[in-house]
Amino acid sequence: MPTYVILLRAVNLAGHGKLPMTDFRKMLTGMGFENVETYIQSGNAVVDSKGSAAKVAQAVAAGLEKLMGAPCGVVVRTQEQMERVIRKNPYAAEAAAKGALVHVAFLAGPAGPLAVAGLDRIVTTYPKRRDRYHLAGDALYLHLPDGAAETKFTGKALDKAIGVMGTARNWNTVLKLHAMSKR
Repeated sequence: MPTYVILLRAVNLAGHGKLPMTDFRKMLTGMGFENVETYIQSGNAVVDSKGSAAKVAQAVAAGLEKLMGAPCGVVVRTQEQMERVIRKNPYAAEAAAKGALVHVAFLAGPAGPLAVAGLDRIVTTYPKRRDRYHLAGDALYLHLPDGAAETKFTGKALDKAIGVMGTARNWNTVLKLHAMSKR
């Protein structure tokens, strides 16, 4: 049975999108997912399911909307896709030195045709930031040497630049979710 990593957007951040992980686990188990595990409070889960990644994402999004009373962005990756993200990290040396400064935005689909121009616009608009990016299909790698707190690669600005919804995790979390998905 395939194993999937479920990544929620904007859950338990700055008092918004409150979702206790016990409720999330209970919902996933009640939906028939097996071997349900969550990781930290920001909306990460690893589950086994006979369905496709797309079906898992649709089911989880519908379940969360019912549970939370509002839509919640959901991105699902297979263990193999997580492996590829790790293998292709262009900031591997930086991640090895300090994983909290390298992030991956997992995109709900391929970036739009104007994504690079939009991302470059973020970089040039904020020249004092030393943030770098690398767009690779449905993954956006970010190296944030000044930390993530002040980066402009966030939320709606990022969605607008890329043309698709995404949700980011720091490198330490990526590695942990990948390890959890190896069953």
